[in-house]
Amino acid sequence: MKKIFDDWFNNLSEVQQKELLDHIFNNKIKSLNEGYFSGPIPNLIKGIFTGPIGLSGDVCPTCKRPL
Repeated sequence: MKKIFDDWFNNLSEVQQKELLDHIFNNKIKSLNEGYFSGPIPNLIKGIFTGPIGLSGDVCPTCKRPL
């Protein structure tokens, strides 16, 4: 089943893949906000400590990361 899905999904355009994943994450999965520094569900970003960029303009005085 996974191989069939992977083959089907990989044949979609990037736009179709994003649209499908947005639909799944926004309508089919209850919550993925587990963990420390987790960001909003629709924005899937690879890496550690990924999350939304601070909108306040405040930054950490030590590491200069947006708050």
